[in-house]
Amino acid sequence: MKFFSTMIALPLMIVLFSVGCAVRQPAQPIADFTPAMFNSKDYVAAVDNFLIILDASSSMDTNYMGNQKFAIAVQIVNRMGQTLPELDQNAGLRSFGHSPEVSDKQTVLFYGMENYTQKGLNEKTGLISSPGGTSPMHKAITEAGQDLAGLSGKTAVIILSDGQARVGLEFPVTLEAAQTLKDQLGSDFCFYPIIVGDDKDGVALMDEIARIGKCGFASNADSLLVGSGMTPFVKKVFLTEKPMAPKAQKIVPPMPDVWIIDEAYFDFDKVAVKPGAFDFLNKIAGFLKNNPKAFVKIQGHTDSVGTKAYNDVLSLQRAQAVRAYLMDKGVDENRMSCEGFGFSKPASSDKTEKGRALNRRVKIYPIK
Repeated sequence: MKFFSTMIALPLMIVLFSVGCAVRQPAQPIADFTPAMFNSKDYVAAVDNFLIILDASSSMDTNYMGNQKFAIAVQIVNRMGQTLPELDQNAGLRSFGHSPEVSDKQTVLFYGMENYTQKGLNEKTGLISSPGGTSPMHKAITEAGQDLAGLSGKTAVIILSDGQARVGLEFPVTLEAAQTLKDQLGSDFCFYPIIVGDDKDGVALMDEIARIGKCGFASNADSLLVGSGMTPFVKKVFLTEKPMAPKAQKIVPPMPDVWIIDEAYFDFDKVAVKPGAFDFLNKIAGFLKNNPKAFVKIQGHTDSVGTKAYNDVLSLQRAQAVRAYLMDKGVDENRMSCEGFGFSKPASSDKTEKGRALNRRVKIYPIK
């Protein structure tokens, strides 16, 4: 009787254990994401064309760190799109594998190649709703050659995959396809594989694909789920900062009638020289040091707010503040005299705040 009970209980335990293992663990929340705001006025596209290859095979239906691998990969595509500004790049999204509800084809170009928009990429990614099927990454890479044929300029292919052979993925044929695509597109083409998971063979495959591209690099999806990882990835792969326009330089004339220090307008009731005046004053200091026989008169002015006596003193103090700055730059104080005119010589109307601001100024007169 005991033997009979054991024979009944053992298969039942096996069935219950199998069912328990088949139940997917509840998904953990994927890390919050705040996209970086790259201003399109500050950047140009580092690549002219890019194609994302998304693994939608059955191996991506397994869990990694509490989440379905496919869900992680889709989040990477969406977050990449949220971060990357629209800079007239050509873009595409190709997938391989697929649930039968998505497609009966092994690889499909769902988006592009067309002018990249964040909305377009996001909408087309949503069409790839669930994973399934085999893992013909090599076919997706081969078809990518057709997607990119005839396009000029620099090109990047981003591959999102766990690199695992649930069914049909073989290293040699995949690497041969990658090498063929590299040979077809040449030195302006790079691979940027992103590994989803930590399978050793998968990591090795993705690293080797990056090596074949020569100019790209492999990344781990974990680091790209957050803004601190996605931001530098997008910047390094897709963007180049625009060169700063050369700042217009004010050239100090050999011996002008007067130097009007536009940037030296003073705040109300203040005598401190503003930082905006430093560059021009440095040029005047350089001129005076290169011309040791030159002397200057420094004249300060105010607006009309307050008494005459008060403003006469304030204007003189402003002239003295400019002299002190030039002395600090190595100009002999005996070559500079100071005067204060208060509000007696306005440059603009004192009836408006703008006019009063223009009257809080300093002029420097070279003595010929």
